[in-house]
Amino acid sequence: MSQEQQTALLLLGVGGGGCRLAASVLASYGSGLRALGVDTDALSNRTAAAGGMTCLLLGGSRLAGHGTGGDAIQGRLAAQDDMQNILPHLQGVRTVVITACLGAGTGGGATPEIVKALHDMGLATICFVTRPFAFEGEARRKAAERVLPMIEENADSLVVVALDDLFSDAGGGLLTDAVQAAEGLLASGITLLWRLVSKPGFIQLDAERLHAMVLRGGNARFGFGSAEGAERASQVVAALRSCRLLRSGDAVSKANALLLGILAGRDLRLAEIGDIMGLVREACKSDCHVEMGTVLDPQYDGRIELVVLSFESWTAAVPVEPRKDTPPTQEPPVAEAFPIQPGSRKGRAKGSKLSFGTTGRGKFQNVEPTLFNGQDLDVPTFIRRGIALER
Repeated sequence: MSQEQQTALLLLGVGGGGCRLAASVLASYGSGLRALGVDTDALSNRTAAAGGMTCLLLGGSRLAGHGTGGDAIQGRLAAQDDMQNILPHLQGVRTVVITACLGAGTGGGATPEIVKALHDMGLATICFVTRPFAFEGEARRKAAERVLPMIEENADSLVVVALDDLFSDAGGGLLTDAVQAAEGLLASGITLLWRLVSKPGFIQLDAERLHAMVLRGGNARFGFGSAEGAERASQVVAALRSCRLLRSGDAVSKANALLLGILAGRDLRLAEIGDIMGLVREACKSDCHVEMGTVLDPQYDGRIELVVLSFESWTAAVPVEPRKDTPPTQEPPVAEAFPIQPGSRKGRAKGSKLSFGTTGRGKFQNVEPTLFNGQDLDVPTFIRRGIALER
């Protein structure tokens, strides 16, 4: 991976659980991954920093490093207090991968604020968030449910992982073993984003295609499968389709788009790639958009792993042709502390819930127009210029 690609992709852990997941991702991937953790608990920050991750304290003046005590409102205020401390770490970044555990506290309170701030800066975001265990109680479940729409509103792609499903797929055994296995599985899905562009096999997924997938991802699911032996190509697809995180294959069959990584060792055969892709496409809708890449790494010798991000609400980009009857207009440049990179949110805003009617004037229909240089400024800019917004 080039230096430019390394700095364009940032891993951001939010809260104690999110920082722990980010640390697992960092340990799984190794050197070369740019990572940042933010939390209101100074002790949690020190633990994450011991793993080599840069950590920042949120709400130090408000909470004195003692955490939120499970209060999501305090987490939100802490993020508002110290968001400016995160900004210097975003120089050159185009895509931010966020990990957080929802339910209360910093993860539930700070994550929506941070995602919104990144949205306003024009950065693409893909959020991996976890739902609480069922045994954690109804209050924590409801707290997580309240936060999800706030994150979804501003995140480009949102992957929600139920901890009950994750630990079920990780297998039984001792608690410490189950935790390690579950965090490892989630880390494998997140590190896929880096591995596909840094350790390519026969087929590479370049950073631009990855960026484009994230921009239009919407709600998504993450899943995996693993197999060894002579029939591993067919068996690994069967394992993928039985993954509970993918609703036992239902998420694959209903997906509008798939981001698929084939992770294997030096013994991967081209015929196996063809078999896998044929079986995956059979499981998908005929119009499902599939982006795939292969990762060749000696640690996978003897086996094949599939990691997939299934995008349920992905929409294809619609090319916009400039209107021939409208001359181009020049607008004065706007100074920005952090310039929006090409392909960011300028020109890719989400569909508005406002209705402007056939005239484009909406609630200003019966009001005297505000004219400037012959243009009615009460009509939204995207209507005046004929720009089609993505839905």
